[in-house]
Amino acid sequence: MSSRLETKNAGTSKNLPKDTARIKKDSQPPSRPGPQAGLLYLRVSRGFLNLLPAATAGQPDPQPLPPPSGTIGHLYVIRASLQDLRPFAGGTVDWLIRVARLIFEPHGTSSLFTFTADTLDSWLDRDMDLTQWRQVEKGEQLRATIYEFRPDNNAFITLSRMSFREGMSATTNTSQPQATAFRNMINERDGKCIISQTPWSVAASRLVPKRLSDAAVTSVVRRFTGSDAAVTRFDPALGVLLFLPLDDRVGSYEVGFWNSGPDQYVIHSFFHAQLSIIGAPPLAPSNPMLHGHTITLSTHDASFPPIGMFNWHYLQCVLKKFATDEYKQIQNICYFSLPFRTREEVEEAEEIDLDFDDERNIANPPYPSYPIELAEATARLHLEDAERNRDIGAWNSNISTS
Repeated sequence: MSSRLETKNAGTSKNLPKDTARIKKDSQPPSRPGPQAGLLYLRVSRGFLNLLPAATAGQPDPQPLPPPSGTIGHLYVIRASLQDLRPFAGGTVDWLIRVARLIFEPHGTSSLFTFTADTLDSWLDRDMDLTQWRQVEKGEQLRATIYEFRPDNNAFITLSRMSFREGMSATTNTSQPQATAFRNMINERDGKCIISQTPWSVAASRLVPKRLSDAAVTSVVRRFTGSDAAVTRFDPALGVLLFLPLDDRVGSYEVGFWNSGPDQYVIHSFFHAQLSIIGAPPLAPSNPMLHGHTITLSTHDASFPPIGMFNWHYLQCVLKKFATDEYKQIQNICYFSLPFRTREEVEEAEEIDLDFDDERNIANPPYPSYPIELAEATARLHLEDAERNRDIGAWNSNISTS
């Protein structure tokens, strides 16, 4: 079943934040810098945080362990300027409340608190005092202050893990039939890019990478949708059809889907430069921009990704952009990834002769700029076909007149 999609441009941001640094290899948390004017802090007491055991191939989703008795201190999860956050959060705390819940308890109702007395500097290393802190309400103005997540009933909570993409995974001969079926089902269901509405040069884009094992994928689905059903990494509910450059940005956690209502998503670009609606730099000022673009999805196909899958992917975008080094260096914070070879490694080992428009290359781009180059080449061909048809029509019209 092809999904019917309607899109509209909801405005753009002219001040996208800069890229964050890569994750550090040092497992020790870095020293926290002093307070800076205009910064927002999101934190949680370490005494509420379960420990994350190491994930392995045999146990990719081990049960968390309670924190040791007497654990003190805070984990600062996000530290960012209001200027960098506002293109995504807008002017109220609503965005931050939802993001905090995705980080700590995706289906919970716990709240954020902020201080009402003393200064930000004085609270950076002090525990929250309920006599001097208050609960944050939806609709409040977003401010440069400390927001602390406090679980209901002081229950222990488990951090959402992070997923890092280090190159494109190559589709092996063993998984090729599953990958082909995954692509065919999404092509048949969506019919065209769900963002740009482009019917050509599209790919079955993954919200959850195939590097995660089936057990890890099932744990993602359970945590973010509440379903206990076993899910494989080739389930069509994990993917959508996207124009090739958009596929690359979504797969790199640089473009995310922010749920703004029933079947409605605002596209947020976390990329360091402005992108047009096709996922490439705009060629003219009149080009529709990607950031702030709204899509409305109308489909009754049960295989379409649920909100929870879009939420998981969006959280990965936020963490890649704004998570502190303290969060990134939490022991075992990253998902266990299957040891797929990258496309580049396969080429070096087997010296594959790649056809530029081979369908396999659409699923596994041979080099980073391949999707954009292929999309541009395809666009040129469509333009040439349109111009040729127009010229033929004009020629036929002239002949008929003569």
